[in-house]
Amino acid sequence: MTEEKSNVESSLMHKLVEITQAVERIPKNGHNSHQNYDYALESDIKDVVRKEMANRNLMMIPNELSRTTTEIPTKKGSQQLVTLKIEFTVNDADSGEAIKMVGYGDGQDSGDKAVYKAKTGALKYALTSLFMIPTGDDPEKPLQPPKSITSEQLDAINNLIEQVASISNTNAANVLGTLKAELHVTKELKDMNEEEFGIALQRLQTWKKKYLKKQQQESQNQETTRQQQNYQHQNLTSQNIPWGQRQ
Repeated sequence: MTEEKSNVESSLMHKLVEITQAVERIPKNGHNSHQNYDYALESDIKDVVRKEMANRNLMMIPNELSRTTTEIPTKKGSQQLVTLKIEFTVNDADSGEAIKMVGYGDGQDSGDKAVYKAKTGALKYALTSLFMIPTGDDPEKPLQPPKSITSEQLDAINNLIEQVASISNTNAANVLGTLKAELHVTKELKDMNEEEFGIALQRLQTWKKKYLKKQQQESQNQETTRQQQNYQHQNLTSQNIPWGQRQ
């Protein structure tokens, strides 16, 4: 009975519950001056969770599943909006157990900074979701309203709609209508918040990949057909040439 109880207490799930109980509310020490809101830093969350996980011989290993990159024009040129889907595996060195979960992250900046921000966001998402970590100083304080998208983000999503319309042989209005219907959104694009923007962007990027792949397949099929026709024509021509006959 004692051995059975010991096995339960050393199990991965038991350790995760312990960490959930141990992690307190994490204050919002980060501040976005551009959009004027506070947020919990990934480093603050990671430092607290890392110590608790290490004390219980737990290790988290990331594995990038997908990455999408969108160019966003800005007043100073352009930036990259990177969206990552990362699978995190929590391994228990004691029991050999493991559990997997997926984290999503967006990062907008120039060069590799966008990728770093996206990875940071994905890890923060995974940790706060897994351990249900509360953030902020006052749990009774009303939540801040969702932030509206910027003009650059609006331009980016409109450009992506135009691209999808072009490669799918339709018009932008049809693409926009389908997008709103699938996402159950009735508001104008300019009134979308950042969360809705991220979901819409991912859906449009998925459509773009789908139609580009379809175009590529059709092009390959046309090329194969053309080569077969050329081959048949060459065979027919060679059969009509009286090789070896006296002229």
